[in-house]
Amino acid sequence: MAYFETNDGVPIYYEDRGEGDPILLIHGWTMNSTYWWQRNVDPLVEAGHRVVTMDLRGHGKSGKTDAGHTLAQYARDVRELLDHLDLTGVTPVGWSMGTAVILNYVDQFGTDGLAKVVFVDQSPNFHTDDEWEHGLLGTFSGEAATELATNLEYDRPSAGKPFVQAMFADTIDDDLVDEMYAETTKTPTSVTIDIFLDMSYGDLRPVVSEVDVPALLIYGEQSDIFPTDVGAWLEAEMPDATHLRFEESGHCPFWEEAERFNEELAQFV
Repeated sequence: MAYFETNDGVPIYYEDRGEGDPILLIHGWTMNSTYWWQRNVDPLVEAGHRVVTMDLRGHGKSGKTDAGHTLAQYARDVRELLDHLDLTGVTPVGWSMGTAVILNYVDQFGTDGLAKVVFVDQSPNFHTDDEWEHGLLGTFSGEAATELATNLEYDRPSAGKPFVQAMFADTIDDDLVDEMYAETTKTPTSVTIDIFLDMSYGDLRPVVSEVDVPALLIYGEQSDIFPTDVGAWLEAEMPDATHLRFEESGHCPFWEEAERFNEELAQFV
């Protein structure tokens, strides 16, 4: 259990375990490292890897600030963590929003310090139009973003709990939904809205081709969050990418098919 302070004074929680080729696990929107990677850290350490996890600012055990909730700032926080730990040759694994953080890192710093990258079920552009089918939920728009932000502000459970349920291929029971939703509330509502809007109005497609290190793309075949074959689009646009489809998974292959996820990731790294 450890913290470091960013240049603007925000305490960032991280854990650093094991030895070997380093892996950095970056969680998704409103999530945290301790809960969501619980099925992955120990197996990856046992497979001979150094595994670092972090809570992005405003999330989990990290500092709750009013400012800095943009993907660009989150990427700078990742860079500061790598510098703090003197980590090079790292493979960042980004789940959902974590993928967008990695792409923002590449946009700002190139692939300096990165050996490989892993993307888990995320689209580089949320908004669907006549030329782009790979948006959030398959039909996302600016109006939908505003509506979701309003629902989060005034009735967060009505927006948050259905989102949790929608992340999984199979229906999960209400107690587990409540437990997972409770974990998301460790992220304040203002932070939840700010980073969601920043993410939803960004377009990271131009950055994809700049990922010049080997990439592993892990996508759930039954994902309702990103229901189109965005993994195939990414594979075609990236210089050196391998697309793996997880047939029994929705948005959370690392949870739903944890054993396969851990084996594929360890072998890739």
